Amino acid sequence: MKKNLDLLKEHSIRAEYASDYSEKITLLMINLQDALLTLNLEAVRRLASNAEEIKDIKLLVEEEDVDVLKLYMASSISSFVSISIRNGLPKDVAEIMKKNLFKKIARCHKNIELTNCHIQFVEELIEAINRYSIKRYSSIVKMAIEYIHNNKFTFIYSKDVANATKVNRSYLSKKFSEEVGQTITDYIHRAKMELAIELMGSNLYHYNEIAELLGYANYPYFSKVFKKLYTKAPHAYMRDM
Repeated sequence: MKKNLDLLKEHSIRAEYASDYSEKITLLMINLQDALLTLNLEAVRRLASNAEEIKDIKLLVEEEDVDVLKLYMASSISSFVSISIRNGLPKDVAEIMKKNLFKKIARCHKNIELTNCHIQFVEELIEAINRYSIKRYSSIVKMAIEYIHNNKFTFIYSKDVANATKVNRSYLSKKFSEEVGQTITDYIHRAKMELAIELMGSNLYHYNEIAELLGYANYPYFSKVFKKLYTKAPHAYMRDM
C-alpha cells in the first residue's frame, strides 16, 4: 500500500514539473550565463547549494535521454567558453578547460551528474577569469601575457617577452610584477606547467617528451621547476590527483 502511495506521489510530482521542463532548464542556463557575465561566483554557488533548485533539476532531467542532454550541454558549454574569452580568459586556457569538461561529460552516466558538471564548470570558469583575465591589465601587460601563452612550446625568457612587446625590459618587468603579482619568469613557468599537467593527463607522452615539447633543456630541470610550483615532482603530483 505504502509503495503504491509513494508511486502515486512520484507521478504527481513528475506531472507538476513535466509541463515546465523547458522553462526551468532555460532559466537555469540564463542564471548561469548571467553569473558568468557578471563574474558572480556567489550566485553560482547559491544555485548549486539551493536544495529546492536541485530537487527541481533532478526531477526535470532524470527522464531525459542522457545522450540528448550531453549534446544540449555541449552547445551551452561552447557558449559559456565564448563568453569567458570575451571576458579576458586566454583562449588556450579556455580551450583546455572545455576539453577537460568534455572528458568528464563522456564519463557521466546519470543526468544529474551532467547537470552538476555544468554548474561546476561555470564556477571554474569564473575562478579562471578572475585568475587569468587580461582585460584588467594595461595594454603592455596584455601583450606580454598573450605572447607568453602563444609561445608555450618555446623556451622564452623575460627579455624575449620585452623584445616582442617592444618595451624596455626593466620597465616591463616592474609593470608586470605590479599588475600580475608575479615575475614574468614565474608566469612563463606556470603557464607551461599547467599545460604540462594537461599533457601528462593525456597519457600520450612520456614525461621527458613533455619537458622537451615545452622547451626545457632536460627533464631534471623541468621536474625542479614543477616541484617549485606544486611542491611535488610530476609523477607524485599526477599519482595523487
